[in-house]
Amino acid sequence: MEKIIVIGISGAGKSVLSRKIGRKLQLPVYHLDAFFHLPGGEMLNRDAFVAQQEDMMTTDQWLIDGNYAGTLPMRLAQADTVIWLDFPSKLNTLRVIKRSWRFRQDKSTRPDMPDYFEEQMFDKDYWQFLKFVWTFNKKVRPYIVSTLENRLKTAKLIILKNRRQVTKFMAKL
Repeated sequence: MEKIIVIGISGAGKSVLSRKIGRKLQLPVYHLDAFFHLPGGEMLNRDAFVAQQEDMMTTDQWLIDGNYAGTLPMRLAQADTVIWLDFPSKLNTLRVIKRSWRFRQDKSTRPDMPDYFEEQMFDKDYWQFLKFVWTFNKKVRPYIVSTLENRLKTAKLIILKNRRQVTKFMAKL
């Protein structure tokens, strides 16, 4: 496991798991959210985002955390391991709300986000994001399943369905 991607629904714990794996395997960890989100609520354009990921993957070892389905095939083509946190949408919607509330109350930024990122709550974008998480398994999951089925079979696929499985995985790593 030297080129790992960690994917899954928002709020599943991709970033936390990625940091733990990175420490344990001594791999550089790249959080796609940290590259995608720019100051002032802007987002990196697709060409620059693709270039950032291509640059990340030029080295012999890396762990890339994040879904971004539009660039998933590019990462799959290079990865030797895929870890998919395939969790229920309803549970993760609640986890996202709890996470947003905690970091907003603490006036801090999540470790996987740029320093200037501010948790938004109860604005239009936040409600759209919650809707995205709530409908993720219905709308995005089928694409992920299809993309994973068409991946190079050299990439090992590890599917974790709940916290207990994540804990067991980390214990065996």
